[in-house]
Amino acid sequence: MMTDSDRLITLLKGPDWYAHNAAKEMLMILNQGKRKRYKSMNSTADKHLSTIMDLFNKEQSVRIIKTWLSTYELPLDLHRLKTFDRFHEQFGEFITNNTELIKSY
Repeated sequence: MMTDSDRLITLLKGPDWYAHNAAKEMLMILNQGKRKRYKSMNSTADKHLSTIMDLFNKEQSVRIIKTWLSTYELPLDLHRLKTFDRFHEQFGEFITNNTELIKSY
């Protein structure tokens, strides 16, 4: 959970900053040993998905996810993400036409 000061700093720096820093964190996890990386990456992605749904508006949240998928090509496994159902309820209308962006590994 983020502290109030962390939330304020994140909001001040903006969604683009958050998108790139979160993606870099997940890429660092993927570069670890093969056994650990997907489980750790999915739990980290869950944490970041919860954060963006709580902090940012719809447009900013979708832009962050698009950055993760298109720029960084993060292998998000929809079946392993615990927050995906909540994310899909809130933002599903924005991603239904762009299903080729979401890859499941």
